[in-house]
Amino acid sequence: MKVLIGMPSADSWGGPASSEPPFVAALRGHGVDVREEVYVYGDKEKPTAFLERVRRVLKTAFRFRKITGNENFDLIHLNTAFDLKTLLRDSVSIRLMKPKGAKIFLKLHGSEANVLTSKNPLTVVLRNYIKNRVDGFGVHTAEEKSNFTRAGFEAGKFYYVKNAVTIAADLPEKFSRSQKEKSETFRLLFVSRFIQAKGLTETIRACAIVRERGFQFVLTCVGDGEMRHAAESEVERLGLQREVKFTGYVPEAEVTNYFFDSDIFIFPTRHAEGFPNVLFKAVAVGLPIVTTKIRAAADYLKESENCLFCTQEPDDIAGKIIELVENKSLRGAMSANNLEFGKTLLPENIALEFVKVYTSILKPNPKSQIPNPKS
Repeated sequence: MKVLIGMPSADSWGGPASSEPPFVAALRGHGVDVREEVYVYGDKEKPTAFLERVRRVLKTAFRFRKITGNENFDLIHLNTAFDLKTLLRDSVSIRLMKPKGAKIFLKLHGSEANVLTSKNPLTVVLRNYIKNRVDGFGVHTAEEKSNFTRAGFEAGKFYYVKNAVTIAADLPEKFSRSQKEKSETFRLLFVSRFIQAKGLTETIRACAIVRERGFQFVLTCVGDGEMRHAAESEVERLGLQREVKFTGYVPEAEVTNYFFDSDIFIFPTRHAEGFPNVLFKAVAVGLPIVTTKIRAAADYLKESENCLFCTQEPDDIAGKIIELVENKSLRGAMSANNLEFGKTLLPENIALEFVKVYTSILKPNPKSQIPNPKS
């Protein structure tokens, strides 16, 4: 089996740049002949300018066209999302590539339901092209698959997939987290690109409530982005300068240290997440978690076993943080459960699932054989 994989650039922000290389190495370990080429560049602190985005798309598409003209591949695996920008990019790219009969597989790192229901003529044309031209879609959640099938996509083209998380491989065999007493100072952690939908402002406001109720903590906010200034202003307004710290952008390879050095992970996102790497890194290092019950968290995590689910309201976020701080045994059990779950996300396990997906797509009449994540 020979596969061309469109990779995120090494300097991309976010989880895919760190999770994809070990995943590809594991694919090779399972006997897949893989060629890697950069396909996704992604935004950083600010969105990429339109003309630069167009230039990248065309340059990348023609590079892939040259590759597929010189080599035969069974399958082309493209890492992408499903919003208007990526829909346009993928449609143009696939059309220009002319991949000589290779099957096309799109692994979606998230999707926006409004793109599936839009009646905008251009969106409809692009959506129909992708629907008919792509042979398989990898989605992370049942909600996403349901959105696609309601929009007329063939259910048999969809496969539930997960991202690889490498942390468990580096842990001692009997690793466990020591749990603090509620009177101690807790290290809270928020990691994400700083956009409004990720819940950073709400987390900061929740921390003001936690402090008012007499608990001691330090919140470390790892990342950067368009909400940085607003978040820092909110910290100043609430007088939380001693309790809330900002690191700025940290390379993905160094972010893991913050997960190990923290006591509770906070992630009240309302973003159209796929399988957020930061959330499942927190799982893999055995952190107790407070997060919203959306997408992959809803499908893969269980209340009290892996996390406490919150809304995006600061009062509720604060209440869940306090519940964890006050309940040492709950934290201990949650940590142990998350460490076990993290082992299932190792690259060799995820790669084997993808080999099954690829094999199914390459059959004359492929059908999704990967079970619902809730089953």
